[in-house]
Amino acid sequence: MKVNKTDRITGNYPQGELMKNPNRLLLTAAIHGLLAAASLDTAFADAKDQKIDLLEKRLRLLEERLNVTPNLNAPSKPDPVVQALDQKVKILERQNEVNKEIALEASKTAPKLDVSNKGISFTSADGDHSVRLRGSIQGDERFFIDDPSGSALNNRFDLRQARLWLEGRFWKYNDFKLMPDFGNGKTLLADAYIDLHYWNSAALTVGRQKTPLSLERLQGDTDGTFVERAYPTYLASNRDNGIKLHGSFGAPGQKTEYAGPIDFKNFATYEVGVFNGGGDNGAEDSYKAVADNKEVAGRLWLHPFQNSGINALEGFGAGVAASYVQPQNDSLSFASGALNLKSAIGQNTIVDYTKLKTGVSGIAADGEHYRIYPQAYWYKGPYGLMGEYVLSSQQLTGDAGRTHIKQDNSAWQIQASYVLTGENNTFQSVKPRAAFNPSKGQWGALQFAARWSELSVDKNTFQLLSASNSVSQATAWAVGFNWYLNNNTRLMADYEDTRFTGGAASGGNRPEEKAFATRLQFVF
Repeated sequence: MKVNKTDRITGNYPQGELMKNPNRLLLTAAIHGLLAAASLDTAFADAKDQKIDLLEKRLRLLEERLNVTPNLNAPSKPDPVVQALDQKVKILERQNEVNKEIALEASKTAPKLDVSNKGISFTSADGDHSVRLRGSIQGDERFFIDDPSGSALNNRFDLRQARLWLEGRFWKYNDFKLMPDFGNGKTLLADAYIDLHYWNSAALTVGRQKTPLSLERLQGDTDGTFVERAYPTYLASNRDNGIKLHGSFGAPGQKTEYAGPIDFKNFATYEVGVFNGGGDNGAEDSYKAVADNKEVAGRLWLHPFQNSGINALEGFGAGVAASYVQPQNDSLSFASGALNLKSAIGQNTIVDYTKLKTGVSGIAADGEHYRIYPQAYWYKGPYGLMGEYVLSSQQLTGDAGRTHIKQDNSAWQIQASYVLTGENNTFQSVKPRAAFNPSKGQWGALQFAARWSELSVDKNTFQLLSASNSVSQATAWAVGFNWYLNNNTRLMADYEDTRFTGGAASGGNRPEEKAFATRLQFVF
């Protein structure tokens, strides 16, 4: 029996034919299954279409009831309230932008206020103008051990220093400093000068300032390793009125940094000036203020190994200072005792120019007076070493010129120090790594120091002065501890033993002076 083409497609094979061929049977079953599934899908599709048609009819009916005719292409009508709020937001955003721009421009010209451990300062935005307020207080206690009965070694408390000073800069190159001192119940003007430094190599300082002589005197008044300076300082004048030219130079290939009228930063510095002349230990132009002859003083200083790569010698500095004046029978006025020489830590008079030899009615400076000061220091890590020597030679006359002497006084000192807590030792104050705070286990910095110092007074001096009131030699050794609580506060404790030659009323030696001194110092 033959099977036509249509029957093959639909799977309508005769029964017998299917039985004869099982593969045809399976194929026929598969075709019928697919046709049934297609019919079922068509039924579901028809039902779905009917539901969609019904929903569309209901939606049109709802729209007719609400009289709403949707137009998807028409733009929505803006809400006036939303528009107003949006406008306000835009205005506020622009105002904020304008305020930021104004604040930015104002910050470029507004002065800067800074309160730190270096004082209170106001600085212009460009840094060309600044003013800083600073101050210092030194409260001392002095006690004397084995004080002979009837001696003038009185235990006492001293307000050694009470200063407020104003310093600043204008037009970038014009500095000033004004520093009064109210210590020990006296008011005096310590510093008052103007410094013009348009060129690092040639700057000009005019006013009251330290004379460029003693190394330890040029150290900051609150930076000293000991409570009081050693004997070489007492043969130099202190502050004086005058004019000084000074300059600094960097090491080869290095830029010079301006460091003020007294420079210990740069490779090489010089100072040379003309002053009224205060005499040895003179602080107030004791006899030269009204004299025609003025004192010339100068100093050269060098850090020869700065930036040399020799690490051990980077902190070595050396120099020499000198002064010259030629007074002409200038009467010395010792009413204030300014020129008297004192023991270092004890601060008791040991050379008294007010106590004259019997028959001498007065003293005058007549003839040349010069000083020579070789000096040096070295600092490396926690170690420090400093020393200087001075020869002060002057001509003195007494008793209306009937006695004329040449007085050659000399002094020297050497001091060593070590920072026990490991901070760097410097010519300035030690900076502790962490401020004293026992709750955090921080103890500041501790420094130990030792010093040997000697003063020799020319024997010709006793042709004018009473040998029972002035010594001819003083030799002192001292030890000290400095506790730096922070960058501003320091507690100091020194002991000094001084032995004298001469100076006793009996004609012998003045009793040994054993002085213990403490100081609490605050500086900002």
